[in-house]
Amino acid sequence: MRYRLCSTAKHVPEVAKGFHDTREFKELPARVCDIQKHLQNARQSLEDNKKAVDKSGDDCLQQLKSLRDKLNTIIGRLEKQTVTEIEKGKSSVGVKIQNDVDKIDDVTERLQKLSDDLNAAGENNEATSYIGCIKVDDVIWKAKVLLQEINNNDDYEMSFQPFTGITEYVSSLEMLGEVICKGGEKPLPDPGRVFEVEKHVLHNVKVADDKSICNITGICTLGSGEFLLADNFNSNLKLFDSSFKVISTCDVTQFLSSVCLTGEHEAAAAVNNIKEDRHEIHIFRVRLGRLLKSRIVKLQHDCIGIAHHSGDLFIATGFSLHVYNILGDQSRELYSDQTGKYTVCGCAVSPDGSRVFIINRTHKKLITLNKDGTKLSTLTHQELQGLEAVHITSLGHVFVSCLGLDTVVQVVRMKDGKQTVKTLTGKKDILKSPITLYFNSSNNTLVVGQYDNDNIVELQLKP
Repeated sequence: MRYRLCSTAKHVPEVAKGFHDTREFKELPARVCDIQKHLQNARQSLEDNKKAVDKSGDDCLQQLKSLRDKLNTIIGRLEKQTVTEIEKGKSSVGVKIQNDVDKIDDVTERLQKLSDDLNAAGENNEATSYIGCIKVDDVIWKAKVLLQEINNNDDYEMSFQPFTGITEYVSSLEMLGEVICKGGEKPLPDPGRVFEVEKHVLHNVKVADDKSICNITGICTLGSGEFLLADNFNSNLKLFDSSFKVISTCDVTQFLSSVCLTGEHEAAAAVNNIKEDRHEIHIFRVRLGRLLKSRIVKLQHDCIGIAHHSGDLFIATGFSLHVYNILGDQSRELYSDQTGKYTVCGCAVSPDGSRVFIINRTHKKLITLNKDGTKLSTLTHQELQGLEAVHITSLGHVFVSCLGLDTVVQVVRMKDGKQTVKTLTGKKDILKSPITLYFNSSNNTLVVGQYDNDNIVELQLKP
């Protein structure tokens, strides 16, 4: 099995040599054109929605005037208050839609400028083209994130519902009816849905240069679909295609504890070497099929778990949770529990950033915080034995790996708002010491990394 080791530091002209001849560079204009087309379509949809909201708001006003003719002098006071509420709704919705339109315009303008700069550079300056390509990739990643946010929102709507029996009690009312504005963020689809395993597939992730049995402590996927695995025992990152064929590997210092995606082609790996008192975040990029280390962020505390959301890195230290910006030069403590060594040993952030999940291995608990660090809930259950990892999908479903019982469980929110767990798979199945999880939404599978094991397990979930 052949693969490429990560490169040592090189000058940009050397790395970029031959870049103009690569498929990546030649396909870049088409990728820019494609994302601009999607952005324009999304913008037009938002504009159409804004017009529809304005029209429905005007229709509400017409209904109000028709009703007003029947109510004489009392209607004057109520009409004024209701008109104010309708205009407020139109304005509020219009501002929200315009914000999305402005975001699209900004991304579109940045893409166009970067494309123009690439064209202006010509074919004689490969270094400039290489750097420009990286910048375009970053903007495309942000454009995809923006499109996902917009596509996950329902169209805004307005309607007016007159109160029944209005002529009998109109004098006691403050308004003539209820002004309803709905749309925006879609609710999570069926948060109480319980998944079932349809089948499982084993994938051997050992590569030729591995000196030890594998110990997969982190899994994530790049924007282009490749899998990135953190192998603690072999001190390396491994890049696999969607069929789990190795593409590239990169050596990392010992005690690689976790990995998370920070951009379409960028990831952050946590290194926690207690013996050498070395605690670092290694930032990697994937370029031309190779894993390239771009920088290292040194920390003053342990880092045994890592998650990313909207430019923030969440670092679990064992008994506290810290939040850093992506450069690692600003931090704050979001949460702390000093009652044990492993009260904060893993974390995950919901897609909208409103909830942060924390693994408390010491007390066998799953803690849920809001974005300000306030504790929202604490889940305890007999199935939560030897907690190792928590993962939340893009649709808000939560999974937890339990090393003590060789299980993966799903955290389910009941109708009364309380949480419980449902075992997804257990000892009778194929799992052996599951320590990390990743949900692959492209094919509805849950990928499970295992302690001291060359195989990862791909659990195919029933649709």
